[in-house]
Amino acid sequence: MEIETMNYEELLSARDSEKNNFCQLMLGKISKREVDGKYINVVDIKKELTDNILFSDCLNKELQAVSSVKSPHQLRYIKGGSDVNQPTGMSLVVERGVFNSLAQLLFESPSLVARHNFVDEIVSKAFSAAKDLHEQGIFHVCFAPRNILVRKGDSQLLLLNHGSFYKDLPDQDVLYPDDMANFIAPEVFAHGIIDEKTDVYSFGKLLEHLYSTSSMPYIVKRVVKKATKENPFDRYSTVEDMEKALSRLRSTRSSLTMLAVASVAALCIVGAYFSIVPEQNEMEYVKPAPSEPEEDFLEEGINPITELGLRAGDSTTVLTEEQKKKMAEYEKKSEEIFRRRFEREADRIISKVYNRNTMGASESKFMAASQKAMEELNSAQEEIASQTAMPSAKSRLIASQIIDKVTNAKKKEIK
Repeated sequence: MEIETMNYEELLSARDSEKNNFCQLMLGKISKREVDGKYINVVDIKKELTDNILFSDCLNKELQAVSSVKSPHQLRYIKGGSDVNQPTGMSLVVERGVFNSLAQLLFESPSLVARHNFVDEIVSKAFSAAKDLHEQGIFHVCFAPRNILVRKGDSQLLLLNHGSFYKDLPDQDVLYPDDMANFIAPEVFAHGIIDEKTDVYSFGKLLEHLYSTSSMPYIVKRVVKKATKENPFDRYSTVEDMEKALSRLRSTRSSLTMLAVASVAALCIVGAYFSIVPEQNEMEYVKPAPSEPEEDFLEEGINPITELGLRAGDSTTVLTEEQKKKMAEYEKKSEEIFRRRFEREADRIISKVYNRNTMGASESKFMAASQKAMEELNSAQEEIASQTAMPSAKSRLIASQIIDKVTNAKKKEIK
């Protein structure tokens, strides 16, 4: 007796055929069927629909319109012949491929929603599919997970039949049973106007479903709340507006997150700096007096001690009033120079930490950069204080003020 064998692709198709028997779409059940030794995708249309005399006209209009839709998300199909039709029904033959419904994927692997970018990818592809259809004046109506297909291999999101072609059918409940009805806008069952706002509602319900097993972010809640308003005029006008709102809110959240990280970075740097210096008595902040650019007496080789005719380290010397006045001028000038030099160094050093690359890196890399910046700031403060004959305590206080000023400026840049 001759034993019929199948190749590897047919074995895989046969294995998947049983799973696909449970893929119930808007018009009927899609499954694989063997015809002339090959497996093809067949949709057996519900008998309740084929009994309706309007249904055939609706299907013909859809077949004609879909043939001109140029979208990677649109599945092609034709009416089935006698070789695939059941004795008492009507069928559609769908293009080749192995498909699962989104509902199946979520049922078999519920942890997918927690996978990085999974939800974003699904939503992005659904938005793309809807916009392609809307350009042709077609509205999908039902973005229920059961009515969305995902191709195995490349995970492409695919749509088959679209509800706007069947809006004239008197009994919409046949198209959308209980488990799909929750994804349908109220105006559909009321035989109202079907337009982009109808798909906006269904999109909102899809988002709500995807987050049903996890915590929905606040930004998504805001979009879903508006998208699923009962009155169509209270929703987003188009799916593109809805997509932009979602993107805008996410961008705002990202900016706020970056700002929060920037604030933490500021606290880390300033806090680390204060942790290595002794506690100082509060001193009055002295605003630098205006000065001519590059007027730096230290660069000219002038030392305030020797310029006054004093000996370094001599604590017994009594200054005259004129010398005191001159010394005060030099001290003021030293402070101006210290501030100017240290601010340049602080800006250079803190910029190494306050940038998107470092702040977006791993925690260990960020902490290492912060620690190195703190060490460089301390070294710069000591070196510049020595060059400008600034007292150590006062130079540290001024340095901390400058660090705070620079970090606040960087925070605004990040924002």
